[in-house]
This record gives sequence, C-alpha cells and structure tokens, in this order.
Amino acid sequence: MIGKSILNKRIVSIQEVLEILENRKKESELGYEQELAYEHAKKFSKISKEKAEKLIQQLSEIKKLSEEAKIKIVEVLPKNEDTLRQIIANEPYTLDESEIKKIMELINEAKKG
Repeated sequence: MIGKSILNKRIVSIQEVLEILENRKKESELGYEQELAYEHAKKFSKISKEKAEKLIQQLSEIKKLSEEAKIKIVEVLPKNEDTLRQIIANEPYTLDESEIKKIMELINEAKKG
C-alpha cells in the first residue's frame, strides 16, 4: 500500500460493496482480497442496492438506530423479531415493541417488492 492513503471512511452496505467491486473489476483485475470480498458480497447480498438504500432511508425514521445498526439490519434482513433484537442489542437506546414491529414490516416489504 505504498503511496496510498485513506481519502474518506464511511460504513457501506454489502450491496454498495458489490457495486464498487463490480466497477473496479470492469476497470482492472481485482486483487486477491478484493476478489474474496467480491465473491462474499455476491453470495450474501439478498436485495438490490436500490432496495437497500430505500430500506436504510425508511429505517432512518427511527431515530434511535445508529448507522451501523441500519446497515447490519439491511445486510442480515432478520426473519424474526428475536434475530432483530440480537442485531440491535448493542445500541445505546432500547426500542419499544411498536418500533420492532415497524422495522420487521419494513424488512418484509423490502424482501417482497
């Protein structure tokens, strides 16, 4: 990594990782680690980038969720409330039952449409 530095740092969804690596793959050959990351992103990306962005935007309405939690929810797309609770267990705020149900509704919508 001689001569390279970090220009900016932000959390991205697995769908965005896939898009970034696909663009890089078109430009030149991916390195070993990049190829592994690309294969992982292809395998585990469950919804399109557009749907992921829409879901993150909808989750932003719930002010208690951190950006990391929103991204993790989009990546995992939990199938039940228990799994969702495990994802958000380290959040500084506790979500009430109505917020949990709202998140599950948003997840189910994203999976369908």
